Amino acid sequence: MSDDSHTGMDREVLARGDVMARARQRDGQATTVLSEEALLASRRAVIPDHFDSPLWVFGYGSLIWNPVIAFDQRIDALVQGYHRRFCMWTTIGRGSPDCPGLVLGLDQGGATKGQLFRIPNDKMIAEIDVLWRREMMADSYRPVWVKAQTAQGPITALSFAIRRNRPTYAPRLSVEETARIIHKAVGFVGPCREYLEGTYSGLQAAGITDRHMAQLLAWMSRLDTEKGA
Repeated sequence: MSDDSHTGMDREVLARGDVMARARQRDGQATTVLSEEALLASRRAVIPDHFDSPLWVFGYGSLIWNPVIAFDQRIDALVQGYHRRFCMWTTIGRGSPDCPGLVLGLDQGGATKGQLFRIPNDKMIAEIDVLWRREMMADSYRPVWVKAQTAQGPITALSFAIRRNRPTYAPRLSVEETARIIHKAVGFVGPCREYLEGTYSGLQAAGITDRHMAQLLAWMSRLDTEKGA
């Protein structure tokens, strides 16, 4: 696999640890990717091996259009206290050290519409380990328990919020600045633009309107015109 090839982000890629391995190989001792031991320890600190109840996971971004985990229920939800924002620099999945990308995280304040995914207890540990490899490889998120409002009533769910004390935390940028970063960044998983477009389409399919993403996509078209001029 060449350095500029893309792995995508599916179950097989996550199970093999392809993205993590490539990042470790590229960055050597400077890697920000957790070791397998540290990754497992971080998961066990939140979800122990003996956890035997169904688990709800709150998705607010790419999880909606690319869940990767097996689930038996999927429902709309609203979480208070966090908002969806392009607040995480990435030099792995959707960016590089020379050209970091931006991906979504839950940041403090506001509210977020998303979807809940229920992992059945007989598949719990296998599925949560897949999810952990995806969300926690660089330790830029912190697992949080949120109370989601749903048509079934309040449901406690696991989600992933940005760690504000990490170098990967991105300040609030203008729409144009954010769009220019996303437009040019590419990582092991693929173009950052692909992440934006896939997430926006997934939110639309779920009946969720995100005006900020619509503005970013409008800027993508402008930047395409600039590039072609």
